[in-house]
Amino acid sequence: MTSELEYAQAILDGQQAVTPRWIRIAAFLTRQALEAEIEAYCELLIAPMPFPVRMRSRLAVLHALDQTGFNRMAEYSWNALSRACHHHAYELSPTISELRHLHSKVVDLAAMRAAAAGAPK
Repeated sequence: MTSELEYAQAILDGQQAVTPRWIRIAAFLTRQALEAEIEAYCELLIAPMPFPVRMRSRLAVLHALDQTGFNRMAEYSWNALSRACHHHAYELSPTISELRHLHSKVVDLAAMRAAAAGAPK
């Protein structure tokens, strides 16, 4: 588990005072970890990209090339975490249980990526 995921887990486990601000910080850290996993998985499928690429473009690459289901789970998680990271006056903060669910999805994606990296090509 990456340091971002570990710190987000500590927040979700109550090792920090859990307020709406800290919940959004946990969402942001989880999304950062997810974006790193998506980038690493894209590099497994194609060559590393030497220039900045938008996350939507990376998700499109995954949609076109991935056959394992990683792309669907990654897109769902990224969209949900993006909504959780942004504050809107008319929406409630995400709940801890919602973020725990998304956090577990990102942990699963990290395991899938690690398994794919270790698989013979």
